[in-house]
Amino acid sequence: MEIRPVRDREQIAASSLTVPGLPSAERLARRVLERSSIDPRCQIVAVDGSTVCGACLYLLTAGRGATVLMPMLSPRQCIADPEQVRRNLIGRAAGTCRDAGAVLIQALIEETPDQLGGRRFLDAGFHFLAALDYLELEVKRTARAELDAPWDSQRYSPEAEQQFAALITRTYEGSLDCPVLDGLRSPDDILASHKVCGTFTPEGWVLARSEGEPAGLVLVNRLADRPACELVYMGVAPRFRRRGLGQWLVANAVATARTLKCRTLTVAVDARNTPARRLYEQAGFATVSRRYAYYFPPDATRA
Repeated sequence: MEIRPVRDREQIAASSLTVPGLPSAERLARRVLERSSIDPRCQIVAVDGSTVCGACLYLLTAGRGATVLMPMLSPRQCIADPEQVRRNLIGRAAGTCRDAGAVLIQALIEETPDQLGGRRFLDAGFHFLAALDYLELEVKRTARAELDAPWDSQRYSPEAEQQFAALITRTYEGSLDCPVLDGLRSPDDILASHKVCGTFTPEGWVLARSEGEPAGLVLVNRLADRPACELVYMGVAPRFRRRGLGQWLVANAVATARTLKCRTLTVAVDARNTPARRLYEQAGFATVSRRYAYYFPPDATRA
């Protein structure tokens, strides 16, 4: 069994495994892929002779990020050691992402490290990162946010981008949200990755100041597939914590979602970050699902 990058003539066969609902007709399949955000060239395949027996799709994203998806095997092929093939596909995909310049290589699945899917990624060189809770707020049912507070707000503009970048680094200090990732990417990379979460919405990016000093920020983007917004990131610089700024930033995010006529506001939070969870729950957010994040460390050995 050969594990390698997909070749042009194998793209549709590989995509038929990795892309749910892809039409069986090649012409229609190519049309669907062209209209999607999926690049069929970004796949690692398991090939026996001329037959594609398995495939692993990966996504290269802005800010030197990448996501490796769960590998899929053909149910029509007999594979001697399917779990080893899956692990090899994952490891080769992660290594290919790293070769392409990605520094934050992650997987987001519904299985814990103790379950089969989680073990596949761990065996392929990934480390467990966090359980992520997904929370939602029904914006139309909330009371109008009260934003009177000793904080001055500044909306995003290209001229202010470096101020946002510098502040986001400060908010990472002592953060309880996936702290192992601190320092892995540059501030510019981090901002670039946040811009592609949903649809970049500059009016939803707000920096709060206290007596002229940057103190905290909240980033809200529209979601592309439904009338909702995502609270992409919220952080407070260390010396301004426990002053009510977090509540003010969340209220600002809710007000932004309402202004944009979004029905819901979503946020993902590290399940271990008790203060952040409490803050969102006090604002009316409720947990709707949980997923598990894994990351491929820079010094990991590729398959």
